[in-house]
Amino acid sequence: MNKTIQATRSFLLLISAVLILISPAGTCRAQERLTVDRAVQIALENSLQRRMAAKDVEIADEGLARARAEFGPTVTLQGGLYRYNDTPSIVQTNQGLVKLNNALSAITSGQVPEASLPSDSRTYYGGQIKVTQPLYTGNKLTATRCLAQANLENARKNLDASNNNLALSAQKAFYTVILSRRMAGAMDEAVESMTGHVQEATAYHDQKIVPKLDLLRAEEKLADLKQQQLYAHNNVDLAQTSLNYVLGVDMDTRYTYDDTPQTLPMPRDLGACIETGMENRPEIGAVAAQIQMAKKQIAIAQSDHLPTLALVGEAHRYEPENEDPSAQIGIVASINLFDSGRTSHKKAQAARGLEKARIAKKQLFRGIRLEVEKAYHNAQAALKSIDVAQKSLDTAQEALDAARTRYRVGLSTSLERLDAEVSLTRAKTNYIHALSMYNIAVCELERAMGKE
Repeated sequence: MNKTIQATRSFLLLISAVLILISPAGTCRAQERLTVDRAVQIALENSLQRRMAAKDVEIADEGLARARAEFGPTVTLQGGLYRYNDTPSIVQTNQGLVKLNNALSAITSGQVPEASLPSDSRTYYGGQIKVTQPLYTGNKLTATRCLAQANLENARKNLDASNNNLALSAQKAFYTVILSRRMAGAMDEAVESMTGHVQEATAYHDQKIVPKLDLLRAEEKLADLKQQQLYAHNNVDLAQTSLNYVLGVDMDTRYTYDDTPQTLPMPRDLGACIETGMENRPEIGAVAAQIQMAKKQIAIAQSDHLPTLALVGEAHRYEPENEDPSAQIGIVASINLFDSGRTSHKKAQAARGLEKARIAKKQLFRGIRLEVEKAYHNAQAALKSIDVAQKSLDTAQEALDAARTRYRVGLSTSLERLDAEVSLTRAKTNYIHALSMYNIAVCELERAMGKE
């Protein structure tokens, strides 16, 4: 009996060990500690928008390879099998000529050599191979290759811009989570403090020291703070979900954070910021590539007015009509003499595209300057608001300490204590909001300056 129990226990232990080994790793995986740099890295790895921009680069690269291949020769192989419902007329004519030739040969006793009759088969087959090498295309191939190169550069710059935009979105989402978490923490502290005040008011009321109204005011304010606390924690969940969306991870993913207040370094010189933005923004490289593309479109349109030259070699064999193979080689030239103005309109259309690209460049420079100045001034204002909020927080804390002391010794009412509690909570949230808005403003400034 004991052996049976021992075996059963051993079997159960074995089953438990197997279940532990095959259990999903995620159930025991520690939550990753997330920083703003790590958030940007995850977003760049998972973003579908970035993948599409990267595919645009690959597509443009293949387009450049195709444009380069246009300079090489083209080899075309053609074959066919044909079945006629009657002997072709040319074959019937040849048969008649051969019969006449053979009749003359019989009359002249062989002085006219006999010839073999052409096949009367109605099935014909054969093949042809053709090699074409462009020699001169009016600069069309060169312009097409340059157009493809500019398109590749445009795609690369658009990818860089997509990376910058995605990085900013990840940074803003990250700092929003930090903001919501610290706001929730501030509300937790406010509820805890107000709970202590309610307990004090209850004790004083029981001792007939304070009126019932003081206790009711404290309880009403505690209820209001608890409601705000619920909203604050709900904002934390919403902010984390939004961050997961930006990062491209599962919506239920949770991270750990360092809620210690941190401020990013602030550039001091607006002129240097503008100059950096004009040098680093990838959109400038993209619009420059678009201008180059428009120029090459004009060159391609102009090439339709010029002649083209190509080296052509051809060899073919068809049976039974032409059993002997034949070959030829030569240079083929062509030029459009009249096309009802299509080439002229195509050139004019490309010229309008070039004008539009140049206007877009001017507009882009103005827009970059506006973005940099706006982000710079926002960051400066947010930085100053941190100092103001810090002083307000210190003052509110001192006022609350004084109000608590006065209330406990009976020198003030509950209303003064409540006002001090509310002022401290407001000062804390203002300080937290100022820190977060400053960090977001600096991130926006760095993005406006084109920093990676």
